This record gives sequence, structure tokens and C-alpha cells, in this order.
Amino acid sequence: MYSFYHKNQNIALIGCGYWGTIIARTLIKLKFKNITIYDLNQKNSIILKKKFNVLNIENNFNNIINNNNIKNTFIAIPPSQSFELIKKILISKKNVFVEKPGVVKTDHLKIINTFAKKNNSKLMFGYIYCYNDYIKKIKKILQSKILGKINYLSFQRQNLGPIRNDVDVDYDLTSHDLSIINKFFGKLPKILSYKKYAILKKGISDISNLHLKLDGMYIDINNSWLNPTKIRKISIIGSKKMLLFDEMNLVEPLKIYNQYANYPSIDQFKKKFFNSKALVYNGKSYSIKVNAKPALNNEIKDFFNSKKPETSFKLANKILLFLKRI
Repeated sequence: MYSFYHKNQNIALIGCGYWGTIIARTLIKLKFKNITIYDLNQKNSIILKKKFNVLNIENNFNNIINNNNIKNTFIAIPPSQSFELIKKILISKKNVFVEKPGVVKTDHLKIINTFAKKNNSKLMFGYIYCYNDYIKKIKKILQSKILGKINYLSFQRQNLGPIRNDVDVDYDLTSHDLSIINKFFGKLPKILSYKKYAILKKGISDISNLHLKLDGMYIDINNSWLNPTKIRKISIIGSKKMLLFDEMNLVEPLKIYNQYANYPSIDQFKKKFFNSKALVYNGKSYSIKVNAKPALNNEIKDFFNSKKPETSFKLANKILLFLKRI
């Protein structure tokens, strides 16, 4: 139903908040011309219209449902509010791109997937890091084995906001890191332990620390939307080399550190020498150049053109089931 290259097609955007604004801006930059926006709070629609005058405001959701010229819809509203809207859109046989995690209940996720299949509609979830060119490059590096045996991964995702009031920090931020882990290894880790802190609102965690294990690799995920600075880092510790992906470093975001530490085997020690000492190797580090396109551009293109998007029900269900356990 209308490819990425059909720029005159009619598109609907449901939700005009923080992420809806980013989607609208991206669609406009990609030269889409007929974008209709809708928000339950009409003030949000008016504010977004002022930012991008080419947008068309619709205040009646049913008019979008009944508009047969609209085949592709983007949904960027809180997941606790999205189920009924997604269901109605799928019943009207339109395609749906919904920001992760989509919904908060696994039963609701299965229901909308059933409607998508029944009406031959595309259902895609916005796990944007699956379309990040740096993440794709890191996956290739892991597959090349140049880091050696992977022993440890650390994910840090911190900032002051955006702060959600309907889902906790794991649904909002940790879900990104889980999608990256799944992208790297094709599966999710086991939970060793976790600690979460609800500071601003009872029952809504603002800070989360997960300790995980996957095939002998230890993994830590530390996320917070209560932090004075913005941090987005992935550290990977291999037996031969180390890797750092620092999104906030605009000059050298991806670096390989030619260094490692290990203990020599016991037969290398002299007799009567019992105080073994780890050997640390420090070689030359170097940055990896990546011809990266904006990840949201890649994601939107996949939504329009792919019959089976990478971030479909299978991934969304896997991550949502994991989040239910923490």
C-alpha cells in the first residue's frame, strides 16, 4: 500500500507530543506532502501545526478511520492509551507504525496482531536502534570475532527526561537496549538480578539497574530519566579488544580499543611464586567510520517498503514478555 517513493500519498500521524513531533519533522524532510495529524488534546495539534505549517489538522478520529485514501498511519501516543486506537485502525485495513513498546499488555499485543493478520495490514513497532547504522556495524564487528570472546556488555542510557507517567523507565528506555541485544545475538538474556527506584511517582520506576547473562556473557543495563547529563553508551569487553559506542561523541562515536587483560596460565610462573598478577595489554586504539543515515529515516523506509519489517510482532512480543518479568 503505497511505497516510500510515493510522496503524494495521504498519511496520518496520531499523537503530536515529543516523539510525534520528531516523526512529523522526519516525514516532511523525506518529502511526504499530505500528512494529517490528530491528538486527543487539540492544543498539541495546533502547536505542531505552528511548527510545520504544511500539516493538516484533523480533530475527529473517525474521519481518519473512514478515509480510504489513508493507508499508512503512525502512532506516537502513550502505550497505555494506544490499544483501542490501533485496533480501530487495523480494522479499517490500514497499516500501523506504532512507537515501542506499542501496548503494555501482552494480551492486547496478541489481539492487535490478530487483527493485522485478518485484515492483511502491516503492523510495525518503532524499535529505532534496529535501524541504526552504528548498531548494524557493531553487529558485524561481533560476527567478525576481532574482539575475541565477548565477556561483558554494558548499556548506559541516561538523561533528564522525557519522563513518562504511565510506564516505567524499563518500558521507555530498557526496551531499546533489549532490542539491541536481540539484534546482536538473536535472543534475550536471562535475568540474574535487578533493582529499580520509583522517586517521582509511586509505582513508576525512574531508575533501573539490570544484571543479566547470555551464553557466558555478563550484561548490565543502567537506565535513568533522572540524570543531569545525557549519556548513551555501549561498552563491549572482549578477550582481545574492547569496543565503545558513545552516541554523544559526535567526532568519534565508535572506537575499538586494542587492549585486554588476562591472567597467564600457572605453568608460566616460576616455582615458589604464588602471587599471580594479571597482564594488561594496551595497544593503539582507533575509531570506526560509519556512513550513517538517520535511523528514523531507515525505519520509516522499512515500514513503507518491507512486507515483513524487522521490528514486527515477534520482536515486540519477545521484549514485552521480558519486561513483564522485571
